[in-house]
Amino acid sequence: MIELVNTMREVGVVIPAWNEEHDIQRVLDTVGPVEWLAKIVVVDDGSSDNTLGVSQDCARKYSRMVVEHLPDNQGKGAAMLAGMRALPNEVETVIFLDADLIGLTEDHLTRLYTPVKDLQCEMSVAIFKDGYWRTDWSQRFAPNLNGQRCLPREAAKQALGPLAESGYGVEIGLTLYARRNKWRIQYVSWQGMTHDMKEKKLGWREGYRVRGMMYQQILVTWFREWWQARRAEWTSLRESGT
Repeated sequence: MIELVNTMREVGVVIPAWNEEHDIQRVLDTVGPVEWLAKIVVVDDGSSDNTLGVSQDCARKYSRMVVEHLPDNQGKGAAMLAGMRALPNEVETVIFLDADLIGLTEDHLTRLYTPVKDLQCEMSVAIFKDGYWRTDWSQRFAPNLNGQRCLPREAAKQALGPLAESGYGVEIGLTLYARRNKWRIQYVSWQGMTHDMKEKKLGWREGYRVRGMMYQQILVTWFREWWQARRAEWTSLRESGT
């Protein structure tokens, strides 16, 4: 279990983004003015649209916001890791946010950060409620796929290293890693929150293609983490002679 100390004052935000030119400004204009955030890192993950340009325009408005550009699309896990590494050393707590959120407020960020700040858990995870029926439904049945998370930087560093190539599987990978290492996880209700559906952003054909790729990466990550856990159990049993 990660050792927590009640000295977490510097909070950073990492926002991985891939082809989010129509949504990302809404998110950045929400987090940019939040005074208790020490640094905001936007990671353009090789977007083919104007995500990079929109993000750079926002960064010019907010002095604590920077933009990292990955020339080639490396996947969400790699983008999250790159963003965390770009945070200054004094940042001790990391909030990860998606770039297509709808309804985000400073209060949502505070609710996500507070359980970690107060040492109630090693990781907090947001759950959307009353934003849109499709996201409400998906959050009810698969809360561990939510990308809105807060955790100590050291914990994020330990977890994300092995998940850098997991793509969209990074969220389920984080949850399984946390459970395997006996982290405490607290789920936080985000009232009135949703996000843009891929089919709306990309069109039905491309949206379904990307959604299929997302679920494939989630399943691959889940199976890999499950297999690693089983192997560790078998090794422990053999070593104990039982």
